[in-house]
Amino acid sequence: MAKPDEIGRKATRGMASTAMAQIVKVLTTMATTIVVARILSPSDYGVAAMVAPLMGLIMTFQNLGFTQAVVQARELDSEHSNALFWLSIAISVVAALVMVALAPVVGSFYGDVRAGYVTAATGLTILVTGFKLQHQALLNREMRFHALSVNDIVVAIATFVLTALAALILKSYWAIWLGTLLNAVVSTAMMWRAYPWRPRLGASFEGVRKLVVFGANLTGFNLVNFFARNLDNVIIAKAEGADAVGLYDRSYKLMLFPLQNINQPLSRVMLPVLSRVRDEPARYRRVYELALRALALVSMPGILAAAMCSEQLVPFLLGERWAAASPIFFWLSLTAIVQCVPNTTGWLYISSGNTRNMMYWGMFSSTISIISFFIGVHWGAAGVACAYFIGQLVTLPLLYHYATKGTPVSQRFMYLVQLPSLVGGLFAWGIVSMVRQMPAASGLPTVGLLTLAVAASYAGAVAAQACTPGGRRAMAEMLRLAANLLPDRFRRGKLQPR
Repeated sequence: MAKPDEIGRKATRGMASTAMAQIVKVLTTMATTIVVARILSPSDYGVAAMVAPLMGLIMTFQNLGFTQAVVQARELDSEHSNALFWLSIAISVVAALVMVALAPVVGSFYGDVRAGYVTAATGLTILVTGFKLQHQALLNREMRFHALSVNDIVVAIATFVLTALAALILKSYWAIWLGTLLNAVVSTAMMWRAYPWRPRLGASFEGVRKLVVFGANLTGFNLVNFFARNLDNVIIAKAEGADAVGLYDRSYKLMLFPLQNINQPLSRVMLPVLSRVRDEPARYRRVYELALRALALVSMPGILAAAMCSEQLVPFLLGERWAAASPIFFWLSLTAIVQCVPNTTGWLYISSGNTRNMMYWGMFSSTISIISFFIGVHWGAAGVACAYFIGQLVTLPLLYHYATKGTPVSQRFMYLVQLPSLVGGLFAWGIVSMVRQMPAASGLPTVGLLTLAVAASYAGAVAAQACTPGGRRAMAEMLRLAANLLPDRFRRGKLQPR
């Protein structure tokens, strides 16, 4: 087992590499959204959004939680890896065939033959993805975060360039599908290049039962969570058509996707770290609380600023024909704020081995979300977004009670960690509201208004964080970790001779 100092160093370096990769990934994703949305129509995005829920469902079964099982396992040998690889390939082949078989059903359900064509073609993307899953899991297990980050950066840039070129050439929904396929191809090639392990023909499945059971429980959660995160697209597409779901999907990607791009790679670092210190309660709590304070401080103020400027921001980024997405974007921004801390409760469940409880919670929360979608659709896509926000908000107390049970983390902390960022948001809202009332504000460009909102929100959050002992300790620790990333000759505040 790795020594504490070694784990700390790997975690620190991992966070740095991950942060750099995510900056690139979020920027390229936003650039792809902005550039391609100006070439393609809401209807083109609507076709892709129609297929996305089924693809997500099939890919939930494709992995079966093996990635997290490999990371969390105390012991793993080459035989286990070989068995899991071939099991993943077999499942991927079946998943791809299922997509092809369901293509006519999808086209008939939506009354749009284009959705059927893309569904069949997506089977190829799923098949390619299956070849990278075990290599990705092994890189995570060994905390080789730099290699994973390099992969993310290369894939993000390649996907942006190739998708933009495809949109310019094809000018149709096929450009979105092609971008997804090329993303899978480049990512798989990078994973195999980064990790030298190669599978051999034939596999013994003895000894992997425990990993499969662990992964099955996690898949149960992912499955019910999938419905909560994707059924909204299906309901809107069926009730309102391709244009409406296209507006909703771009709003979702513009707001919630960047948040997911922060949480997912952070999970990549936190899960192996928390799994290794799970027998040390004080250390476990300290690591989790520091990560959560950092996440809340980095992400929540920016989201609050985007919500304040939603009416101007959406047409500014995507173009005037997307202006109808502004109210959807506003409600999804509020949802992103609510989800920021809850998204990390998965770390508690998985690192402590409580995936069964995680599955039970997922069943309950997904039911609430699905009910909210059916209620909200009576008011269109914006109604679905609003109902989703309310559903997420009312379940928070139960989630914090259930997720922290049996862990060193307290429910109280889950609430308190968000207060500084919320205070910063209120401060920024007051500033922006006052500026908007000024006569000269009518000529203020969107960039200026957004810059003001972001600056005020982060300034207020940092000031509020500094008013509490825990906040001051956390910021000091974040600065210390940042300093540790610098070469030794820079750490004392002056350049040391070589």
